[in-house]
Amino acid sequence: MEIRLKKQPQKYLEAADAKTRKKLFKALDELSRLEGDIVRLSGTQNKYRYKIDHYRIIFEWIKGEIIITVIEINTRTNIKYREVK
Repeated sequence: MEIRLKKQPQKYLEAADAKTRKKLFKALDELSRLEGDIVRLSGTQNKYRYKIDHYRIIFEWIKGEIIITVIEINTRTNIKYREVK
């Protein structure tokens, strides 16, 4: 599947240190295969949360499509689920 990053995830990856960036790129690779700890966000039709260590990746995916749009990447304590809906 193809992964598209919105502005916030692009900036987060650019600002992250090399070790974190490598971990997040590996997580995005797993996400492109829809593997790992993925949970649909309650109250939404097509928004999901992917958890990797203490990082969260919020993304949008419509079943049957080949495009995943990453909306936000942040740490567990800084992610705002209510703003995503």
